[in-house]
Amino acid sequence: TARLHSKHLNISVVVAYAPTDGADESEKDKFYRTLTDTFDELPRHDLKLLLGDFNAKVSSDRYGSEAVIGGESLHSSSNDNGTRLVDFCATNQLVIGGTIFQHKDIHKGTWRSPNGLTVNQIDHICIGKRFRQSLLDVKVCRGADIGSDHYLVLGLLKIKLQSVANVNARRHDVPAIERLRDG
Repeated sequence: TARLHSKHLNISVVVAYAPTDGADESEKDKFYRTLTDTFDELPRHDLKLLLGDFNAKVSSDRYGSEAVIGGESLHSSSNDNGTRLVDFCATNQLVIGGTIFQHKDIHKGTWRSPNGLTVNQIDHICIGKRFRQSLLDVKVCRGADIGSDHYLVLGLLKIKLQSVANVNARRHDVPAIERLRDG
């Protein structure tokens, strides 16, 4: 967990590695309990980013999860880890960024099997729903040589802060009642 401080907005970044889909249920439960405890400790007003390898295939079927996923996932059905991630994001008001933006499938797969035949979207960038419009794009950079069977996931974030002039313009001056009475 990292917390980035600025004058106007603080950003809390949580990086996680979830157990594989074949792991014991108790191990997965422990992971999500720890992740929940971590999120509960984050300041409420921070921009929250959750990044990592969740080993989670998230379905492109949005029914019941419209607030959490978009219809642009690589997968037509979710695995157990995918369901757990969607539930966690719904509870913590997060949006799964890789399912929102339309790209060719080649730019969605984040992991390739050692034999090269299977490609899955299991690494995700999640952002707090309040700042969803700040996330401009999420895609995979296949050309990056990072020495892994995972591809680099790139998220483009643009935070628009309200200018001080606009904030001051909204403030209403309270009339000086004493001066009105003297007049």
